[in-house]
Amino acid sequence: MGRIEKEGEDIVYKQDDGEITAWLTNFEEKMVLGHEGEPRYKKIFHIVVLIASLYLGIIFLLF
Repeated sequence: MGRIEKEGEDIVYKQDDGEITAWLTNFEEKMVLGHEGEPRYKKIFHIVVLIASLYLGIIFLLF
């Protein structure tokens, strides 16, 4: 496996034998934004899924 290293001002990807296989120019780390659902919409979603499941169940039982 290789590793990412800083060489001077540049960031490079080096193999275990020291060979540079990629120059990562304009490399910047990105942050991950988290999102939590709103409880009201989660409740509505669960109710809709329940109604749809009951509807399909009734259709399969009657036909």
